[in-house]
Amino acid sequence: MSNNAKDELTLQQRMLSACSGSLLTSLTLTPMDVVRIRLQQQELLPDCSCGPIEKVITASVSKQKLKTDLSTVQAKLVAPIINKNKLFWESPCFQQLNCKNSSVRFNSTWEAFTKISKLEGITTLWRGISINLLMAVPANIVYFTGYEYMRDNSPISKSFPNFNPLLCGAFARIVAATVVAPLELTKTKLQSIPRSSKSTSSWMLIRELLKETRQEMKVNGIYRALFKGLEITLWRDVPFSAIYWGSYEFCKNHFWIDTDPSLNVNWIQFINSFVSGSVSGTLAAIFTHPFDVGKTRWQISFFNAPDKALVTSSKNNKAVVSKNMFKFLGNIWKTEGAGALYVGLLPRIIKIAPSCAIMISSYEISKKIFNS
Repeated sequence: MSNNAKDELTLQQRMLSACSGSLLTSLTLTPMDVVRIRLQQQELLPDCSCGPIEKVITASVSKQKLKTDLSTVQAKLVAPIINKNKLFWESPCFQQLNCKNSSVRFNSTWEAFTKISKLEGITTLWRGISINLLMAVPANIVYFTGYEYMRDNSPISKSFPNFNPLLCGAFARIVAATVVAPLELTKTKLQSIPRSSKSTSSWMLIRELLKETRQEMKVNGIYRALFKGLEITLWRDVPFSAIYWGSYEFCKNHFWIDTDPSLNVNWIQFINSFVSGSVSGTLAAIFTHPFDVGKTRWQISFFNAPDKALVTSSKNNKAVVSKNMFKFLGNIWKTEGAGALYVGLLPRIIKIAPSCAIMISSYEISKKIFNS
């Protein structure tokens, strides 16, 4: 598409073009978000197995108590041994909604997909889709229109044509991620909550989640409560955007060239954008995935008992919580191994590759239709 054609498109037409792919990707790829978050939070979950009978009896009750109150002993045997106040949904209000730990663990993406569907209901895989739709449309409007406006009007567009998309994509992502940060935080928290009862609706969880957010706002302030994890989100999204747009523009301009005027131009445009978007999204996801793991774990940690990887030292018998992103990720590496930084990579790629392909191709085609 020529620069003249780009200039003829109005802001409203670019906004409508950005909306077309947002709806489709949110409807089809939300389950991969749920699976990814569940896999990434597993290291934060305490063991939920019952202790040996002899140990519980010895530690909890005497033989005299055993004879007089058998029901109490049985209750202790059934109750899982967990550490309270580790994750935000372990607070009492969520426990009343049957949001509790279990001994179920996921060893693969497919296993997580099937177990969540079987144990919690298949609708759980689409939990948060309403928030995702509410968030995706304005975010993509700001992101795509902002990127193209900066790309076309950047003072370095002619002198540094290869570097220009990286810089413009990074700036566009900073604005878009900041605008929807509270919604992104709410969506991540909502999708991380397990439930042991299929009768627990998403709206019940949202209501309790809002209560928990208000409580956190009183303790930590409005900004820290609503924008929790924004910094590490930007560490993930800004490099992702720079890598994505830089590789996308390169692939589109060098690997797919329309040399036959008799071919369907719209079809060539679609294939070009689809393949370039898929490849670029996959590359960006691989390079930035450790920050995605850090973002999930940071955002769902209980605000009074943070992720153990955040605690770097102790002072006067009190844990010192690190605010440095790289120290946080470094502690995960040291305590859990390098593989922990790439947990959930497969479902993220399964989501990102087609979503980037669908989003950018529908955006390009919509612009072409509007222009014609």
